[in-house]
Amino acid sequence: MAAKTERTFVAIKPDGVQRGLTGDIIKRFEQKGFRLVAMKFLQASEELLKEHYIDLRDRPFYPGLVKYMTSGPVLAMEHCPWE
Repeated sequence: MAAKTERTFVAIKPDGVQRGLTGDIIKRFEQKGFRLVAMKFLQASEELLKEHYIDLRDRPFYPGLVKYMTSGPVLAMEHCPWE
């Protein structure tokens, strides 16, 4: 039976994408020993964000978070440790 590989979800939020920080952020993860296994630019829908942040729905900042995350593209990535 194959060992389960740990994976980490990373999202570069709209301001990081807008400021052109995606390459630097990916580089930092790789320098820490992670490898990129999946990446997708997307304009997250309100429905997707409400599902993703469901555990924060009762917090006072929740509506602003969802609004902010829909304000521009997001880079969603999956990383795992080098084996």
